Amino acid sequence: MFALMKKGRIILMIILLAILIAVPVIYTMYNKPPDKVEDIEGVKVSVAQLADAYAADEAKANETYLNKAVIVTGVVSEVQNNQDGKLLIVLEDKVQCTLREKDAKAQAGNTITVKAFCTGSSLFGVVLSDGIIVN
Repeated sequence: MFALMKKGRIILMIILLAILIAVPVIYTMYNKPPDKVEDIEGVKVSVAQLADAYAADEAKANETYLNKAVIVTGVVSEVQNNQDGKLLIVLEDKVQCTLREKDAKAQAGNTITVKAFCTGSSLFGVVLSDGIIVN
């Protein structure tokens, strides 16, 4: 009977120790700040290459670009604010990029380079988010 109680205490101690180790690890992982695009090396690609990759094979393009930082240079064809008040620029009518900074400036007709996370494609073209202007 005493051996059974001793075994139960050991199991209880192991469970408590596992909880004490798991809680700080889970807390740290949950509260980890999101990656910033400027801290990640980006893949350089032209607007045409990015748009053509998604037009040809979306699944393959997702393997290459999805959730990765890309550096895209192109001519700004449209500038507008999105529902969050952030600047949304369209490059050559093929790539939409939402810029992180609300006070970022871009002008239609200018050639710019943006670095952003690729979030896939939509009916309106390839979508980039959390971008910054790098030129």
